[in-house]
Amino acid sequence: MERIGIIDMGSNSVRLIIMDIGPEGEYHQMENVKETVRLVENTASDGSLQPRTQAHALETLSLFARLCDVRRVDQIIAIATAAVRRAPNRDEFLANLRRETGIDVRVLTGEEEADLDYVGVVNTVSPETGLIVDVGGGSTKLVGYRHRLKEESATLPFGIVTLTDEFLTRDRIEPTSLATLEEFLGAEFAKLDWLSSYGPIVALGGTARTLARIDRQRRGYKPDITHGYEMQSEAVQEICGRLANLDLQGRMRVPGMSLERADVIVAGIAVINRLLQVTGIKQLVTSRSGLRDGLLFQYLARDTQDPILPSALMHSVENLIHYYNIESFQVRHVSNLALSLFDQLRPVHALDTYERRLLIVSSLLHDIGVAVNQENHYKHTFYMILNARINGLTHRELVTCAFVAASHERYYLRGVREYLEPAGPLHREDIRRIMLLSLILRLAKSFDRGGSGVVEGLKVEFDDRTIRIRLRSRGTARLEMHSALAHASDCKALLRRNLEIS
Repeated sequence: MERIGIIDMGSNSVRLIIMDIGPEGEYHQMENVKETVRLVENTASDGSLQPRTQAHALETLSLFARLCDVRRVDQIIAIATAAVRRAPNRDEFLANLRRETGIDVRVLTGEEEADLDYVGVVNTVSPETGLIVDVGGGSTKLVGYRHRLKEESATLPFGIVTLTDEFLTRDRIEPTSLATLEEFLGAEFAKLDWLSSYGPIVALGGTARTLARIDRQRRGYKPDITHGYEMQSEAVQEICGRLANLDLQGRMRVPGMSLERADVIVAGIAVINRLLQVTGIKQLVTSRSGLRDGLLFQYLARDTQDPILPSALMHSVENLIHYYNIESFQVRHVSNLALSLFDQLRPVHALDTYERRLLIVSSLLHDIGVAVNQENHYKHTFYMILNARINGLTHRELVTCAFVAASHERYYLRGVREYLEPAGPLHREDIRRIMLLSLILRLAKSFDRGGSGVVEGLKVEFDDRTIRIRLRSRGTARLEMHSALAHASDCKALLRRNLEIS
């Protein structure tokens, strides 16, 4: 097992994540800490870093170094971005950090920042084509990617802190000031004629996370997850206008608000809102991944030098299987049986490759809850699938997979309606989809009831009245047949056919 620390010295905040990396390349986050330092704030007229903010950054880095030491981190990867990049006294500052903490901080170029944002996003979000926007404290990164391949990028020399200092105040905002800021942003975005060629917009950074939390709170949305959360442009505009009409104390009382960001949040949301307006893109997807994740994937690919994953979804599923030490042979056997049933029953259930993909995920992770406790493990499975960061799925797909995988106990499906829109991502037609996939997975699980792989394969035949499943087994399969026949009533209700097993 290897343990690395990744430090991101941004213009607004300094963050540390500590990751465990296993022998198969599986990884798990052990720590995620942040300190709001605002290196870009109150810089000298030439951009030099002020002694007070330098001291705050040094103290933060010293604490992070101590935490890495206590956590027995093997290697620290540290980078700095726009505020340090532009500072004339950066060499002196970095030398002081190295001398006092032993950490060598590498300063990224704007292009390197955009590249790492792209790697972090494309390996973790569901849209295969999109426009990435990362609103930092002192810069804004934009990346256009198509079919998961980066095509365009730009780094603009403004962020939430610098825009607030130049156009707005940190307390009550004048409408004319906000209008001037929006006019400036519109002119800057208009210089990049490629922006409207991509969509949806994938927003990352603290501004995007805060925006998503505020919208979830006002909707009462379930699940309470930021990564992959979707918003419409009208909602972004409404929240931007609402916050701009409040003073600082009023903004701090808004449910979901990040208190240390309340004084600059309007400028950050204004960037996202204006970008949506200029491009005409209607959908915003929030990503919790970005530069630090890009550094992680870059480290994991240090031998191949290719950090772009073939499949973000299957990579994260395999990562969970390895990390939680799930019995690989058994879950893969159940998954193969489930897919065999799905394929042979396709004319009956009328589902397609979209649902087959969800069945793969659900079947491979159907026993992940055992990592918490065998008793009621279907409840733990549901929670873990929602919260263990399965990348490459929309919230609608994620909730679908959670219910399908947790459906060892059929009554657990009663909770589906709590996740229906507008309070959740599911649509009415998803209920039948979940019920059908649940039935297929429960049958497959029954055919490996003993966990010994006694049922090696199956053959399905059907007519208008009956589904006949013939098992190919090594030895008796009475336990498995008895377990599967317990789902005959669901087969009758959902597929309008009796169930026979031999």
